[in-house]
Amino acid sequence: MRIGILAASLPAAARIYSELESLPDCSFYTLVCNPEGRSLFHHLARSLAQALLKPERRRTWRLIRRSRISFIRKPLDHPDSLTKLKRLELDVGLHNVGVIYRDSTIKAFRLGILNPHIGILPQYRGRCVMEWAVLQDGPIGVTLFFIDAGIDTGARVILSEEVDISHCKSVAEAKQYLFNLDAGFFRRGLEQLRAADFSYKLNDGSGHRYYVMSELLQGVVEQLIRVKK
Repeated sequence: MRIGILAASLPAAARIYSELESLPDCSFYTLVCNPEGRSLFHHLARSLAQALLKPERRRTWRLIRRSRISFIRKPLDHPDSLTKLKRLELDVGLHNVGVIYRDSTIKAFRLGILNPHIGILPQYRGRCVMEWAVLQDGPIGVTLFFIDAGIDTGARVILSEEVDISHCKSVAEAKQYLFNLDAGFFRRGLEQLRAADFSYKLNDGSGHRYYVMSELLQGVVEQLIRVKK
């Protein structure tokens, strides 16, 4: 299986790669994206500086040695970027960069792009889903699914699991804890995809789409997390 790690930096990709590199019969391609539109020189210089200076530099250099790296200078839906992606003939993309994917980008991957959404689908779609779940005393967790061009409407779900955040002291800590589970979910999801008896779960779109939470309600959620700790 040919897997593309979509990330904004080499250290970010290295964190994912370190969890996946022992998967058998997989080839990894690191796609360093440029969502801020920097020049190619600035993009390369920044990536190399991060590789040298970040505390996780050993992990990053391991990625550089073992993974094929492509720097994507233009937006992912730009014809030049799409040409580069299609040439790689990737089976699966792993989302780890702050962009919204157009349909043309998603279709450049044979199976699609996997997103570890920090909410239980289909119940919690959109923004601030962890906070809304806390406020409503709903299920909190992570859903790994293949995206489409909508907002958390991709129908093909691989994993959806509730996660205990009772040890977290704040909203920021809880969200970061959930975000940091992405590499483990990617690995388990890729293992399941290759299983002979695998079948997708369905995200039927029956849930509610949530939007950014007001500061007032965010304060309420902050207190709820502290009380539940």
